[in-house]
Amino acid sequence: MLRISQSIIVLLGVLIGYSLVCAEEPAGSSGDLQLSEELRGLLQAEMAEIASASQALALSYVTGDWESVQRIAEQIRASYVMEKGLSDSQKHELEEKLPDHFKHLDAEFHARAEKLGQAAAAKDRELTAFHYYRMLETCANCHAAFAKSRFPGFTTETPEKHHH
Repeated sequence: MLRISQSIIVLLGVLIGYSLVCAEEPAGSSGDLQLSEELRGLLQAEMAEIASASQALALSYVTGDWESVQRIAEQIRASYVMEKGLSDSQKHELEEKLPDHFKHLDAEFHARAEKLGQAAAAKDRELTAFHYYRMLETCANCHAAFAKSRFPGFTTETPEKHHH
């Protein structure tokens, strides 16, 4: 069972990394965050860093490198690129335009990264995998709510059924 969950974790890390670094996100699409190009770029930079770290986490986990898992989880927990070097007007834009649900998911994501690091410190494989999964689940929930044009797999529309 553990081998299967390790394989799933590696696959999830690769898929997230791939999806985050692919196509440009169109601005102004329905269901997407409506941010200035500058803030959109900062958000994309943070997502690219998280994608890279998520992939590194998966490899560190499956190789039992607990110190790396702890270090990377802490980097993710503390990764608030958007809070670094923002002008007052950009800070105001974030406060005004980011919905409360986005802020909640962001806080949940960073809290989950902290719990992941704590589980790795205890060298608890099962709990580490659980928190890694839950951290990625938070990513998917946020993308489904706020980046549907970039991640069309999260749209709720169902394709027409194929009839012969």
